Amino acid sequence: MNKPIIKAFHDSSTGTISYVVEDPKTKNCAVIDSVLDFDISSGRTSTKMLMK
Repeated sequence: MNKPIIKAFHDSSTGTISYVVEDPKTKNCAVIDSVLDFDISSGRTSTKMLMK
């Protein structure tokens, strides 16, 4: 079994850390983002941070 590759990204506007977890063999990945760029003033989320 291959070990996953885990990359962390800090979002300074929310103070949270998002993760991309990749299977190095299949190149499949998953995103773990607890707040999805939550904007408190509008009450909306986005995936802007994930697209970087």
